Amino acid sequence: MKPRIGVLCNHTEGDSGAFAERQLVNQPFLDRIAEAGGACLLIHDCADEEIVTLLELCDGLLVTGGPDVDPRAYGRRPHAKFGSVSPRRDHLDRVALRHALERPDLPVLGICRGIQAINVVAGGTLLQDVGSEVTGALKHSQSAPGWYGTHDIDLAEGSLLREIVGAPRVSVNSYHHQAVDDCAPGFEVVAHAGDGVVEAIERPEARFCLGLQFHPEIMAHRDAAMMRIFTAFVDACR
Repeated sequence: MKPRIGVLCNHTEGDSGAFAERQLVNQPFLDRIAEAGGACLLIHDCADEEIVTLLELCDGLLVTGGPDVDPRAYGRRPHAKFGSVSPRRDHLDRVALRHALERPDLPVLGICRGIQAINVVAGGTLLQDVGSEVTGALKHSQSAPGWYGTHDIDLAEGSLLREIVGAPRVSVNSYHHQAVDDCAPGFEVVAHAGDGVVEAIERPEARFCLGLQFHPEIMAHRDAAMMRIFTAFVDACR
């Protein structure tokens, strides 16, 4: 049987109308899990106990991208350049990750907002706007095609991520304006961009718990190193 990967949905309010509210997942997340040999189970925002029930059916958890995390979740006021927020997505991430992080045997992969949500739920904080809070910040909202890496990141020696991609440095895409600030207890920063922005965190005590600031799901069809991330994740879920 294929390992079942719980994939967290985004919630959108939309405009007024019969079909305004939606809970959805971007297709590349689903494609990469399928290509790595997993089966996706979409987890939507609902009652706490229902979220946990759905997660209990899963062999792993994928925390997808989305809007900004509410800064009140980590004890800060909204920055002047704080972006959009989804209270329902915040709720879904909080419930699912609290449960998942209590199970270090359950593999977890977080991408973009996913790394941020993992860090916040585990007790860390975020930079709310990289461009105005990081001196000499690179461009982290690229205009190049999504599959193209626009800056390099350095991977920590001995890290799971470096072991997976098989190199000390890789080129990644960049679509974010928030990033990890204070790393959560029990986690380690394992990758930085050239401007010091955190690009990956890991939880050493877990079977597999990896947060990535970049989007390997839209690079993997052209970059074998990015695809190996999904293969390693799904293999850990078997």
